[in-house]
Amino acid sequence: MKIAVLGALEEEIELLKSSLSNPSSFFKAGMEVFGGTLEGIGVECAKSGMGLVAAAAATQFLIDSFAPDALIFSGIAGALSEKLGIGEVVIGQTAVFLDADMDLISQDSPHLNQFSSDPHLVKLASMALKSLRIPYTVGKLASSNRFIGSESMKEKAGMQSGADGAEMEGAAFLQICAKNGLPALVLRTISDGACMRYSSFHHFDTSSYSRQSNEAVVKILELLSSEKS
Repeated sequence: MKIAVLGALEEEIELLKSSLSNPSSFFKAGMEVFGGTLEGIGVECAKSGMGLVAAAAATQFLIDSFAPDALIFSGIAGALSEKLGIGEVVIGQTAVFLDADMDLISQDSPHLNQFSSDPHLVKLASMALKSLRIPYTVGKLASSNRFIGSESMKEKAGMQSGADGAEMEGAAFLQICAKNGLPALVLRTISDGACMRYSSFHHFDTSSYSRQSNEAVVKILELLSSEKS
């Protein structure tokens, strides 16, 4: 079994990188790709960079280069719902684009107005987070090339999308996985609350929040290995 894992930022894949046995790396397509094994599963992980285009390009590159059986995107998100606390993980059961005409986009493959994580991977993510005692919700994410930072922007994005959290890559990642017919999963740890201002974000230690979803990814791979054996 081969799994590809992406994060937009270095800290969003750091824990997984350090957990790999037989590590290797190479640089191509504008990013460094790290390979190795974890619990007998072949893993390729990379920092895609931020934004929808970067995420889509990195996802397709990993699919073409390694033919993974499944893909995971792990990282942080801003809360759009006041019900979500900082440090809580959102399992992105669905993801939508903000500021996109989906009636036009859905005319082409995979003919979808929103994109979904694989149900079995969602189940494994729930099991992983429960075992790690990390609070989580199974919900909806909204993806945009613009950082949704101010309270007014968050309110508008929440009303527009009905999403629980906002980030910059998830929907594009799931769209490319759907076009290729591959199971995929998005995990996002809430790093800033619905009422927090963008200026406050610069003082956050994003690595501490990234670690939550990273720990879940490692646990999911362990669960997949147990299923395989």
